[in-house]
Amino acid sequence: MVRRFGIRKSLEQEVLRLYKRAVAEQRWEIAEPLMCALEQLAQADPACEAALEQAYLCVNPPDVGRGH
Repeated sequence: MVRRFGIRKSLEQEVLRLYKRAVAEQRWEIAEPLMCALEQLAQADPACEAALEQAYLCVNPPDVGRGH
């Protein structure tokens, strides 16, 4: 996908963007296949693992700064 100013985003970044939106809107039936797509991308190309890790954090954010 080509964006303004000729910047092309990678497939995993586009899938991650859609995944984050689905999670934010609590559209789990949409988020689940997008997560599967990210997992497949990461399995095929280790460079995609960062996007997969970001997706996992959307569902389980770290407890940084929270009291116990």
